[in-house]
Amino acid sequence: MTDLDVIVVGAGTAGANVAHQFSRRGRRVLLLERRPADAAGAQWHNGVLDRHFDEAGLDRPEAPERVADGGSLHMRTGRPGTRLTMHDLPTVAADMARLGDRLRRLAVEGGVELIDRVTDLDVEVDPGTGRIRSVTVRAEGHPGPASFAAALFVDASGRRGVLRRHAPALAPWCRPLRGDELCSAADVHHRIADRSGAERFLDRHGARPGDSVTYVGISGGFSTRAVTVSADLERVGILVGCLANGRYSTGPRLVADFLADEPWIGEATSTGAGVIPLRRPFARTTAPGLALVGDAACQVFPAHGSGVGIGLLAGSMLAEGVADADDPGDPDRLWRGYQAPFQRRHGTDLIGFDVLRRATTRLGEAGVDAMVRSGVIDEDTTRAGLEQRWAVPSPAAAARAGGRMARHPRLAATMAPALARAQAARAHASRYPAEADVDALARWEARAEKLVGPLPR
Repeated sequence: MTDLDVIVVGAGTAGANVAHQFSRRGRRVLLLERRPADAAGAQWHNGVLDRHFDEAGLDRPEAPERVADGGSLHMRTGRPGTRLTMHDLPTVAADMARLGDRLRRLAVEGGVELIDRVTDLDVEVDPGTGRIRSVTVRAEGHPGPASFAAALFVDASGRRGVLRRHAPALAPWCRPLRGDELCSAADVHHRIADRSGAERFLDRHGARPGDSVTYVGISGGFSTRAVTVSADLERVGILVGCLANGRYSTGPRLVADFLADEPWIGEATSTGAGVIPLRRPFARTTAPGLALVGDAACQVFPAHGSGVGIGLLAGSMLAEGVADADDPGDPDRLWRGYQAPFQRRHGTDLIGFDVLRRATTRLGEAGVDAMVRSGVIDEDTTRAGLEQRWAVPSPAAAARAGGRMARHPRLAATMAPALARAQAARAHASRYPAEADVDALARWEARAEKLVGPLPR
């Protein structure tokens, strides 16, 4: 049995960063991954924010990891003539596979032991305390099973929570996600077979090479397809997503439908698809000897399902909050040093946008079109969503938005109460219990559920 300080399960961007952050603070860390290390985590391109890297204590992506900067976005709906254009986007496109490679390299260079291609992971739980004590690992290329004990285990294994399911204390707080809380996403890249066809596509949308043409509400209220033709007219990226509830479509099917309509697109060069949590973070993300980060904690921006930056922030906050403790798995320290600070600092915006995401989904395709057409969705609100920050409008902007909604009674009936509940939910999140108190948390969660509202149907 090998004794360690921290064992992290999942070597994607969230898990690799957690391992790196603990190791750079002097902790002995083991990082486990079921896939080959270079295939861990997301393998697609994703829009990220430089500020997330700054706040997480990481260098910003640089080429070739940094694929593209800013650019313009041309938003369209399913109805002709509904459009919104904005320039100088705050997001940058980054290659998640390269980002994962960088973070794993940093971790290993800092002394982290990495075991990939894990085939079996047996978890030993103390029957008296419910605390995970050790894991026994079997992996390709490693002789026989090996057992490891640690003071702290970190579940960065994704939405299914490989370790989370072994923690009885988390069962009431981390219920299985339903389809309306999941996004079926896909990101593919193709060569352009007909440059003139690509140019005609851009002209049709008033776009230039390098811009993103983004369709919203194409398959239910929460659905999107972003198409980006490269500046050299050599490649095209297609990023899609919709609710994974079986009533609309799937990410791969949305891609296939688009390809069938656009013969100028040639062969695929890379493909990626997955199912992403699409809700506010779980109310409880720690237990004795265990912490959740990334998708395992539902630490994802609900408005569009981006979780890379938030997962990095969570991992760095966890290490900063408990790495210097005699027992980094102490439940009180995990609550005070990680769980409560994350909810109070980042949970406020995440719960607010979850309220709005549910409301816009209930509006459906026609409602989303009306929001864009009326100007309720404008450049300011779109930029706030891309920046993953709650923006409080000026009095003049609030008055304009109110006037626009007043001219669309159905919009107003859905969105006005949702905006009020979102503001109340954000204020409520800032009052998350600072000390370990399960009864206080139960009261907090009951109020949060009322404010967030029902799932979209």
